[in-house]
Amino acid sequence: MLNSMSSIEELRNLDLRSSNPDIVRRILTEFAILCVPFYIKKGVYILRARKGRGFIKRSEMTYCPVNKCTTLQRATLAGQTMFYGVISDDQSHQDHARCVAASECSKLCRDGISSIGRETFTVAHWEITKPLHVVSFITDNTFPDVHDNTLLNQLREAHVLFHGNNNSTLEEKEISQFISDEFSKVVKNGEDYKYLISATLATDIINNMGVDGIVFPSVQLGGQGGLNIAIKPQVVNNKLKFVRTLEQSLYKRKDKSVLRIEKATEKGISRQINQIPDFYIIKELGITDLNKLPEC
Repeated sequence: MLNSMSSIEELRNLDLRSSNPDIVRRILTEFAILCVPFYIKKGVYILRARKGRGFIKRSEMTYCPVNKCTTLQRATLAGQTMFYGVISDDQSHQDHARCVAASECSKLCRDGISSIGRETFTVAHWEITKPLHVVSFITDNTFPDVHDNTLLNQLREAHVLFHGNNNSTLEEKEISQFISDEFSKVVKNGEDYKYLISATLATDIINNMGVDGIVFPSVQLGGQGGLNIAIKPQVVNNKLKFVRTLEQSLYKRKDKSVLRIEKATEKGISRQINQIPDFYIIKELGITDLNKLPEC
């Protein structure tokens, strides 16, 4: 049997483009995977975003149909589906979660600091009706420079409580950090094969260990604003309630950006919202006309 250290090297050197989940599973079985259990209480909101406008139905804002899941995602293998959403680090308001949710499906954000344009998103609010049992692979060294994310802080502290000091070996800690890094690494468009390790581990744990899902930081916002969550479909059907949708637009000019709510729909009733006036966005971005920003 390979020891843990050599298994890590094998994972690090794995050609992800030509590998498959069974190869990853073979290596992962060589050692114990450290994780932290995490319960999310009833009443908490999960926000899920979709690029575009006009989506007001539950069926339009839930998990993706399996037949459209043709690529790897951070916590999903191709040919399987998962509900992806965001939990805000401050449940008293959802601004942080809206930003994270939009950034996760934003071309402008993925194109980096130099991008210019505008995008529209629909964000659904889902209320947890029964407590969720999820797991985290966050360690005490996950996004160490981020200190204003309450949920991230709590899970870093929980990792130390469960696995820190003398509770785990050095080898187990190194494995734990490697797995955490896999869930936190930046992956460019067209390189979904780089999700192979995190997708295999997440899929197997969620499907085989009786948990509802996993939580992990937002890569697009550098660990800020809350946590991403991936939940298996049957849990969405049994433990989440669809509440409302918000339409919001992202206006971006290089390192300046504004995210504005423009429409809300609840129980089939829609209303326009003028959350931020045009002149403020124009001034903030240093432009003369919002309509001159290219639509992405």
